[in-house]
Amino acid sequence: MGKKIKKIMLIQPPVSRPCDFSAEVVRVSPFLPLGIAYLAGYLEKSNKYEIKIFDALIEGDINQGAYFNNGEMIRYGLTDEEIAQGIRDFSPDVVGVSCLFSAMEPDMANVCKVVKSIDPDIITVVGGAHISAISNTILQKYEAIDFAVIGEGEIAFSNLLKALVAEDNFSKLDGIIFRDNSKIKILPKAQYIEDLDSLPFPALHLFSMEKYFLHALAQTTYRRTPFTQIITSRGCPCKCSFCAIGKHWGGNQRIRSAKNVLDEIEGLIKNYGIQEIHFEDENLTADRKRARELFDGMIERNFSISWNVPTGMAVYSLDEELLIKMKASGCYSVALGIESGNQEVLTKLMNKPVNLKIVPSLVRKIKEAGMDARGYFIIGYPGETKGTIRETIGFAKSLELDWAYFFIASPIPSTEMYKTCIEKGYIKEGDFDPIRSMRKSIIRTPEFDPEYLEKVREEAIIDVNFRNNPNLLKYDIGKAINSFAEVLKLYPHFDFANFYLGEAYLKKQDIEKAVDSYQKTLKVNPSHKEARQRLKELGQSALR
Repeated sequence: MGKKIKKIMLIQPPVSRPCDFSAEVVRVSPFLPLGIAYLAGYLEKSNKYEIKIFDALIEGDINQGAYFNNGEMIRYGLTDEEIAQGIRDFSPDVVGVSCLFSAMEPDMANVCKVVKSIDPDIITVVGGAHISAISNTILQKYEAIDFAVIGEGEIAFSNLLKALVAEDNFSKLDGIIFRDNSKIKILPKAQYIEDLDSLPFPALHLFSMEKYFLHALAQTTYRRTPFTQIITSRGCPCKCSFCAIGKHWGGNQRIRSAKNVLDEIEGLIKNYGIQEIHFEDENLTADRKRARELFDGMIERNFSISWNVPTGMAVYSLDEELLIKMKASGCYSVALGIESGNQEVLTKLMNKPVNLKIVPSLVRKIKEAGMDARGYFIIGYPGETKGTIRETIGFAKSLELDWAYFFIASPIPSTEMYKTCIEKGYIKEGDFDPIRSMRKSIIRTPEFDPEYLEKVREEAIIDVNFRNNPNLLKYDIGKAINSFAEVLKLYPHFDFANFYLGEAYLKKQDIEKAVDSYQKTLKVNPSHKEARQRLKELGQSALR
């Protein structure tokens, strides 16, 4: 008989960052960890284990943070000592640690190190999309990790537990990385769950849901609370060269039936009072027939909820009929994955199935249906020129979107984009910083360098979303005010956001609030000439 396994702790790591990358620079975003929730539900269904969820971010300080390493790092969430105490209190046999994003890697590894410092016999297992992307290096980098799961974890993790109990041969498992004496064995992922309806719903009863309702931040926007996330499919039929999700979910898309999704939403409304849903799918509407059934079902069941897709929606998958159903079922905002304003960049470099000719009319149809139109754009793609980057910014501006999101291209390990950057010498192995590289460029080409891209991105954000915001200039001043206010909730130190909020209030004839915004602009940037001029003009007007 092998190891006795009764108690399993699933941990969402805290967030640790260099101090120059604090929440003031890039927000800390607590979110419901759906991967852990699905895994917990699957394990709980077996009636073999006692499951404990331990979210080390949401359970700790997510606002101020605490400094450590002689003030070089700042931690949001629980400290190592608090994490250690939580582990001791539960005394698990196995600890699973989630690593969904690359920025979570250092904290994931540190949690495993904390576990081993308490009891070296506790088995540590890591999983998540980032683990799938770097599967060939993860156990080499971190001695405190015993096993890694590649791809979706429900069956793979369950089978690993069975093998540990039976002292069975690990080489028979699927999608597992383990140590065999001094060698590291990687068993590639070959088997995926085709019938997603067979999975239990996420085990939300094991979470402190009220804390997520109180503290969780939306990826883009929200209108009603409480809101929560769900996922209705796994994978994507597209093969974009910058995306690593295929390493985790497999090369194809698998979908849940509309009825299965509707039943989950109904339970969320009934049990938790959910008023807004954020679909976290990679491509929610790729299967249009299922999408129509889903939206029709939301209408027929009279859910009366709001929803959006913060991960973005595929341009090719949307048509007027679908947009009308989306609006009627509660959708209020459509974010399009446009990525570039140059067709050759899209087709030849990104392998992105977007036809730019249909985008302007699609944006108009979204607005005509009564929904906000937003867009995602990537600049600094390997092979781009300064000219194509400017084309993208100009195209975004011409669409008159309610909001445009500009991202600097980040070469995620295991993607085609990463391989291209290595082959052409735009980056070197090891250049990818899991914390900084998703926000700061690391690519240097004959055309541009990181400093150029960061400058151009900031200029694009200010020019497209603030100075030339279509709602500020000619459409809906209330929307402009709401958009600027949303930015300032997260980043109150942005002088340009404060200034243009003042411009919006001035246009609305709300002089008191305009003055307040201009004063806040000067508070964060005393040399802001335009804000000072506005206050002077308003002061002269007030004296008359």
